[in-house]
Amino acid sequence: MKNLGLLIICILITACGKDVINEKSSFNIFEKQSIKFKASSEDTDNQIITLGSGRLVLKKVILPLENDYLNANAKITLVSTGDPWDKSGSFFMIPAQSDYLMQDLANDNAEFPGIKKFANQKKAFYPPLELLRFITPFGVGYFNTQECCEKLKPVYIARWEDDISWNEDISHLLPVLKGEILFGVFIDTWSDKGWEIEVSIEFSEPGYYKKPKSQNIVSLINTTPFAPGQNGYDQFDAKPLTASFELEEDADEVMLYYLTTGHGGHGTGDEFVKKTNVISLNNQVIKEFIPWRDDCASFRRFNPSSGVWTETTKWKGEEIEERIASSDYSRSGWCPGSKVTPKKISLGKLAKGRHEVTVYIPNAQITTETEFNFWNVAAYIVY
Repeated sequence: MKNLGLLIICILITACGKDVINEKSSFNIFEKQSIKFKASSEDTDNQIITLGSGRLVLKKVILPLENDYLNANAKITLVSTGDPWDKSGSFFMIPAQSDYLMQDLANDNAEFPGIKKFANQKKAFYPPLELLRFITPFGVGYFNTQECCEKLKPVYIARWEDDISWNEDISHLLPVLKGEILFGVFIDTWSDKGWEIEVSIEFSEPGYYKKPKSQNIVSLINTTPFAPGQNGYDQFDAKPLTASFELEEDADEVMLYYLTTGHGGHGTGDEFVKKTNVISLNNQVIKEFIPWRDDCASFRRFNPSSGVWTETTKWKGEEIEERIASSDYSRSGWCPGSKVTPKKISLGKLAKGRHEVTVYIPNAQITTETEFNFWNVAAYIVY
């Protein structure tokens, strides 16, 4: 009994010296947030800032300054409120070290895909740090009971899904997920019906006696056209994009997180044509790969308003016409209804000083008067 009493006293003393932390802690960033195109868009209420003709929403959120958790997860749930199309989307945060915000970009009418230093050297722009990239499916939820779409439901699907959710492990970004943060969600919609979205971040696994690693995160590139006046970036072939960063001391292990999706909805656009992405560090190629998804048919239950065609195939020795949906076709790093997880690329040990990361996409097509082509590329380092 004496030992039990001492144990209880020790537990009480420990609890008094440190706040009790729950196993999980969740923060709602956006709740039932409408994102839709509206001509007179620039709007501010008590909490939400709306920009870009309603396609971009920003919100300031206060997270705990002392974050003792080891895991962080971003979650998004989305439903169409009338938009029938697949659109690129992003949940992001504005880096704390950036002097320029979305409002500044809107006023300047300029493109800032990478880190920018301004003439007076007192201001710098760091691109939005992407937490979760997603692609909306074709009309999930809203078009489930529409007569035209009900007839298109394949026999192998029991029912259309009511909504869609994505989860992304962002534990490596824990060092910046604290204090006051300006979060944003962008959906490249041109529909005045749009989407409804819910976004949250959940922290789990309290560290207690296991201290998280001390890490630095620097956002290098983001070509997604968040700000009003920006267009999709289509210059990767003509002018490879370079961003530099400065290390104040030697770093043992630097990791590059790289997100890339090709867009261009016409039949021979960069959305449907395989293109190599080449990443270089200090003029030396460190990674070449083709971003490609060939499992898009697995998302069919989320795509009720997807267009449907027929293609000739053989069955039991005879040619037949088989139905195929637009959402089934393979694409450049994404599917309608998928999230886009960053590719992790080791940069190894780097010495103190300035370094450059360059992204080159040979034969990337440009946007013309009749055809859209662009690449949404984001990159950041963790060290």
